[in-house]
Amino acid sequence: MSRLFKFLITFIILLSLLTASSGLFEDWLWFKDLGYTQLFWTPILSKLLFQAVNGTILFIFIAGTLLSIRHAIITFVNERLRKRMRLVQDMNRPIFSLSQRKVTLWLLFISAVVSFAVSFVAGFTGWLDILSFIHATPFGQQDPIFNKDLSFYFFQLPFLKTLFNAFFGPLFLLTLFTTIFYIATGVIRFRSKKLWQTGAVSMGSARKHLALLIGILFALKAFGYYLDIYQLLYSVHGHVVGAGYTDLTATLPALRILIVISILGSILAFVSLASNETRFLTLPVVSIFVVGLLINGIVPALLQSFVVLPNELSREQPYIQHEIELTRFGFGLDKITEVEYPGNTPITISALKADQSTLNNIRLNDAKPMLQTYNQKQGIRLYYKFHDIDIDRYTVNGEYRQVMIGPREISTPDLEETAKTFVNMRFKYTHGFGASASFANAVTSEGLPSFAIKDVPAVSEFPEFKMSEPRIYYGELTNDWVVANTSVKEFDYPLGSANAENTYQGKTGLLLTPLNKLMLSLRHATLRFYLATQVNPDSKLLVYRNIEVRVQKLAPFLTYDSDPYIVIDDGRLKWIIDAYTTSDALPYSNLNTSQEFNYIRNSVKVIVDANDGTVDFYASDPKDPILMTYMKIFPGVFKDIASLSPSLKSHLRYPETLFNVQSNALKTFHMTNPSVFYNKEDSWDIAKELFDAKPQSVAPYYTIMKIPGEDKPEFVLMLPFTPASSATNSRNNMVSWMAARMDGAHYGELLLYKLPKNIEVDGPLQIESRIDQDPEISKELSLWDQKGSSVIRGNLLALPIGGNFLYVEPIYLQSDKGGSIPEMKQVVLAYQDHLVMTDNLGLALTQLFGEDAPQPTTPGQSTPVPVPTPQAPTTSAQTSPNVTSITDQMNQIRALLDSLEIQLKGLQGDSSEIAP
Repeated sequence: MSRLFKFLITFIILLSLLTASSGLFEDWLWFKDLGYTQLFWTPILSKLLFQAVNGTILFIFIAGTLLSIRHAIITFVNERLRKRMRLVQDMNRPIFSLSQRKVTLWLLFISAVVSFAVSFVAGFTGWLDILSFIHATPFGQQDPIFNKDLSFYFFQLPFLKTLFNAFFGPLFLLTLFTTIFYIATGVIRFRSKKLWQTGAVSMGSARKHLALLIGILFALKAFGYYLDIYQLLYSVHGHVVGAGYTDLTATLPALRILIVISILGSILAFVSLASNETRFLTLPVVSIFVVGLLINGIVPALLQSFVVLPNELSREQPYIQHEIELTRFGFGLDKITEVEYPGNTPITISALKADQSTLNNIRLNDAKPMLQTYNQKQGIRLYYKFHDIDIDRYTVNGEYRQVMIGPREISTPDLEETAKTFVNMRFKYTHGFGASASFANAVTSEGLPSFAIKDVPAVSEFPEFKMSEPRIYYGELTNDWVVANTSVKEFDYPLGSANAENTYQGKTGLLLTPLNKLMLSLRHATLRFYLATQVNPDSKLLVYRNIEVRVQKLAPFLTYDSDPYIVIDDGRLKWIIDAYTTSDALPYSNLNTSQEFNYIRNSVKVIVDANDGTVDFYASDPKDPILMTYMKIFPGVFKDIASLSPSLKSHLRYPETLFNVQSNALKTFHMTNPSVFYNKEDSWDIAKELFDAKPQSVAPYYTIMKIPGEDKPEFVLMLPFTPASSATNSRNNMVSWMAARMDGAHYGELLLYKLPKNIEVDGPLQIESRIDQDPEISKELSLWDQKGSSVIRGNLLALPIGGNFLYVEPIYLQSDKGGSIPEMKQVVLAYQDHLVMTDNLGLALTQLFGEDAPQPTTPGQSTPVPVPTPQAPTTSAQTSPNVTSITDQMNQIRALLDSLEIQLKGLQGDSSEIAP
């Protein structure tokens, strides 16, 4: 029985160890499978090395301290226990006492647990700081106060802080508890409250021990004060982020004085090792607290209140200038090129024709309504789902076109409950299939997007959209692991009365060898790898299939964009994810409001193959010092962006997330004059538009347009700005707009177009107000927005053309019945004081600019022929009113017919619900 019991215990321990290590084993297999073993081993070995060194040093200090008080512990415990137990002790038994051997073992055990527990936490959080310190890359730019290269603040200061925190905190607590123990046991006695007098404190045998601890603690504290000097560049006082007048006039000298006091305290503590004078220990300890409170707390507060605040601008002006310059550097605003834009130049027919490419790519299909349409029209089956609609550009039939594309992913949670079997969830429904796409301005007569790619398998008349490998094993909705290459064929796509099937051909996946099968079974807590007859030696386990989780697992030191987008590259579907190097270590730079960083660069582009899950990191900004440091730490991980295929390179976008961060920073930091910045005389805000009848900030929008002064159309990301508003003073006129270029050699260039300050140019919200106030338009919208249907107003686009702006807003109509699809019914076009709402964009252009206005085109569709605008003959004075009257009557009839059509649809829907 005892042998069986031992076997069971051994088996349970072994199984527990294997289970605990199974996750690490799976990660090693996975990193190896993707070719990134360096990203696996470098963090692990770095953590272990730091933890070992830090833990050993702490163990020596803690164990040395505890062993030095071992005799006092034994004496204290044994004496107290004897006194308390003597009255009840059985005289026939020996009196209980602690043995020196047991105490020693326990003290060593406690020292090991505490020291390595502290070092375990420090190692997990500080390993990258250590490697960055070793491989630091200079910025080539110095801070304005101490003239240190910025790399000191990014790479050296964090490491030094990690080092300080790893030792000072544990040693401080050790010294504190040791002192308390000596006081409690009576070794330290206070004979007088006047600590400066001889013999006020008696320490006895504790003096040398405490002298050693206090001496080391003072030396560490001096080092901490030294680091605090550089931490001043992150302080916040009043209107200044970074070291201001108070910091440099009062706090900086105070810290230097405290460094001197700490060094003297350390010297006196070590001197007391050979001296019986206890004041060498007590006085420095009291002094550091009293002097620190006085010169590092009270004096700076008084200076800030009585000297700085009454004269804040004059005192802080040079430091405000530092804040402006370094914040602009941190967010890349210093690279913006400012250009004057007239904003009121009349748009001529020749200007419209010169901007034909802009007209051809005006986005009438909004992503939000389109996502619902794609899922309804192209979802095909309940297990297919479009998670997002991505905006990109392709050259189609020789023309540069804006395309909206959505991948058709598998969504197993949407399967019928009875179909959610283990085989279906893990072996059968493994991948999505293909994508659907439409041109930004392509709308059918029903108001739905005209698909350039549709159906399953994908059908497209354009060679650019042909897909040789449409299967999506890795995406945004693939959150579960699956087993591929089993004896069960995978579901591919629906085909007639049967289904097309497929076998995984991708390069990646964890082979289920005997050892792998054991460890992966433990990892996923399932015996199905053994019990399922479908699993064979060629089967592969696909894990971390969510692309965001996948890249985060590989390189957690990067910050990833939350909006990956898919592209068609030589017939394969590939995801592009923007990755950023971020830091909060830039002196004088303001922190971003929603993310805790004050420095950001879009330094990496990540490419993930949707079929086989291979991941490639490309250094898109190899001059970024943070990325250069990472490239030294992980050589070979980041590829040169020049090696990226031209096809993929043509799809790189300037990320909307970064553009949003920069736009929010620009609202204040476009002001470079300290006085103007301090008074916020020229603050901006992001333009507003109406959505669901409520004002909201305009989201940056991608479009194809000709940059003023350029000859070719470009894919740009743009955003308009207005003056900042208050609760009682709303200002919505446009003052500027910013564009990010992303084609060819111009990738990453930011252009800020400023409008003249002596004219007023309507902002998007003002155009929204004009739409609401227009009698004809508001009447029609009110008729549509009745019971049974609702009006959805799309994004209002402000498009710069010919030195002026065209404002475009699509109008959607959606039935209130469940499952209905938004249909684009009208287009509102505004220019200066003119405002029209028509059935299509071409007709709107004709009504605004006349018969010669160029018409937008769409690949695969014929150019729409606009209905001529009724014109009154000039020969008869009485004819004009008649024609106008007829036009008004026709408009009224059309509105009534539209209303009648909506009501008929509602009646049909009701009857269909009642019918058996």
